[in-house]
Amino acid sequence: MADDGMLLNFELGDTTVASQVKFKGGRWRDRVKAQKSVKKWSTTENDDDDDASRPAKRPMAEDAASDRPLKIQRTPNVSDRAPSHAMKTGQISSGLFTSNPDALTTFEEQPEEAEPAQPTNAPLSGEAENFLKLGLSRRIAEHLASKLEMKAPTAIQKNTIPQLIKEDNDAFLQAETGSGKTLAYLLPIVQRIMSLSLNEDGTTKDTKVHRNSGLFAIILAPTRELCKQIAVVLEKVLRCFPWLVCTTVIGGESKKSEKARIRKGVNILIATPGRLTDHLDNTKVLDVGTVRWLVLDEGDRMMEMGFEEDIRTIVGKIRADKLLKQNAEGVVLDGILPARRVTVLCSATMKMDVQKLGEISLEHAIHITASKSEMENDAATGGTEAGFAAPAQLKQSCIIVPAKLRLVTLIALLKSTFARKGSIMKVIIFISCADSVDFHFEVLRNTLARKAIDPDAPVTKPDPHTQTTVAAASYVTSPANPTVMFHKLHGSLTQPVRTATLNAFTVCQEPAVLITTDISSRGLDVAAVDFVIEYDPAFAVSDHVHRIGRTARAGRSGKAALFLLPGSEEGYTSLINSSSQITLQLYESTLQKGLSSPVDLPGAGSTLETEKQSWAARAEALQLHFEQRLLFTSGGEKSEDAPKGKAAKGKNSHGGGRAVKVVENPLLISGRQAFRSHIRAYATHVREERCYFDITQLHLGHMAKSFGLREAPGNIGGGVSRRTHRPTVKNTRPAGTSSHRDRDDDDKLGLVDEDAARRMRAKMMSVMNASSEFNIG
Repeated sequence: MADDGMLLNFELGDTTVASQVKFKGGRWRDRVKAQKSVKKWSTTENDDDDDASRPAKRPMAEDAASDRPLKIQRTPNVSDRAPSHAMKTGQISSGLFTSNPDALTTFEEQPEEAEPAQPTNAPLSGEAENFLKLGLSRRIAEHLASKLEMKAPTAIQKNTIPQLIKEDNDAFLQAETGSGKTLAYLLPIVQRIMSLSLNEDGTTKDTKVHRNSGLFAIILAPTRELCKQIAVVLEKVLRCFPWLVCTTVIGGESKKSEKARIRKGVNILIATPGRLTDHLDNTKVLDVGTVRWLVLDEGDRMMEMGFEEDIRTIVGKIRADKLLKQNAEGVVLDGILPARRVTVLCSATMKMDVQKLGEISLEHAIHITASKSEMENDAATGGTEAGFAAPAQLKQSCIIVPAKLRLVTLIALLKSTFARKGSIMKVIIFISCADSVDFHFEVLRNTLARKAIDPDAPVTKPDPHTQTTVAAASYVTSPANPTVMFHKLHGSLTQPVRTATLNAFTVCQEPAVLITTDISSRGLDVAAVDFVIEYDPAFAVSDHVHRIGRTARAGRSGKAALFLLPGSEEGYTSLINSSSQITLQLYESTLQKGLSSPVDLPGAGSTLETEKQSWAARAEALQLHFEQRLLFTSGGEKSEDAPKGKAAKGKNSHGGGRAVKVVENPLLISGRQAFRSHIRAYATHVREERCYFDITQLHLGHMAKSFGLREAPGNIGGGVSRRTHRPTVKNTRPAGTSSHRDRDDDDKLGLVDEDAARRMRAKMMSVMNASSEFNIG
């Protein structure tokens, strides 16, 4: 076609034409982000440049337009320098001490107490206070004094034991944690059963009551750990009456062996509601005709865990069975044992669910507390709502910590805790969910063998049940305590592992830390627990009281620390009912105290860079260390999920050929899963307290850094990922854990759905009424 000679002129103006920038390599999400940032910058420059002579890029002036945010100038620190791996992936670590929200609390100097507070749950003092005068036999009183080192009762025991020995009324026991409620109902039961074998002068009858004489008492508890602890206490009491037998029936153990023990005979049965219901339905040898006592320990917790229908079934079947006046051997029970079935309900509060449980199980019950003033006050208020504060000798503190600094602040707190030898022996750390417990245990443990850490350590045969739940600690050790043992415990572990782990923590002679969920918050009495750390706040303020009640028991001293985010969470302190003043402190003091000395890094061969670093530089270097640990991938290894005999095909970094598939770091997968579970658990706070724990105000990016992540993982709400093909990944769960965990396929793959992160705040409003499975792991 011939040229018609037409010329087209385009007026370009005086503005320089910007060349199109195209990014290659790396991840497609990083390329899209970079492309958007360049486009935004070029648009802004074209809108603001009225003078053609002005350079395309210029420094921001301090008096720039008000609609432009001023960039904060700060000194570069160690966390701003991206590691070599971050250079390849395009991920840059942000500073720990920038862009953090300000605390709303005014921190004033806390006045030092002139003298320590008097314990409120200690045994009573005075010559007139002893177990013999409460109606117990001399044999029991001497056994308590000589074998259990208990010479005087506590206040709740003084008010309960005579009542349950002399009267046959139902009772509701209410007292603060660590005050001895367990012995308050166990001793009267043992005293009256033992009376069947003794004459009035204290001599033993010819026909003693033994294990085949009948089942006289059933004790229900919400968790397996609490059942075992009650059994341990009861067995110590029964050592002066070896012909009486107690046993436990709990979930997670063999029902066949439990049936065999019941068939051999038992006088006192300790059980969880679900397993007892099963035995009442299927075990014919379980005869409840002679049962005189039904004890519901931690009744509020059983209602929270959804055992209402099981308790209704148990109460109904026991009451429906005819009450026998004598057993199969002809021993007359009336006159010594109660003439009716007595129900004892134990709880620290009188919430609505406890009142509902009382309506199910109690008839004309009397209310017993530690002091008469509390009983009179309850009668005046009608018993609508009552609760107990923590013991007065328990020192509570709240640490206001921004989300980004939570992990390094926890390490600094533990490091300062174990700085002196013998000052603190055992610490319990409460975390909201099981996945987070697993992650923090793995990230803080020492991966080296025990002998490599401490050559002088005694050689002991390892327990196969605790191989994945007990390990030596890293980061928190000190010259005074070179060995600190970490333990983890949550409801997703199998029962043998849970039992062995709790026993290992109890008998450990070295400084020890237990990382656990709320499964350990009720009733557990571990000696020498000096410090309780609530790394994640409790889902209800009543659970907070039970958590910190693991220390300062029976008159002993103790400390508790609560981590709160700056902002709305600071108002949560107004709900805490404390007998003593709660100390409020900012995270800087904890970091300064804990990071005043260098931190040993596992496998690094040296401390954090130089000993001349400031505490802030050490904190940033420590955070960068965790992020690099999670980003590390074991390249060059064959993937476990790859088909046998086939190597993954693809181009390697040298320009082509066959390459072996890279295995993603399991610690990174665990961190993502822990983050997702933590956010979901955060949304399950009780409705009355969500004004303080508002999921919509939570900064996901900052919270991700507390899990060693450099970006918030997506798919938090469990939505459908846009990826259609999902390769199969082998389960990386540690040994000894059961499979009934909250699951998500994308969690194991570590996929990042960026839209899910933006939609999270709207989505989480729909899960506000989620179940409380996170409380028990």
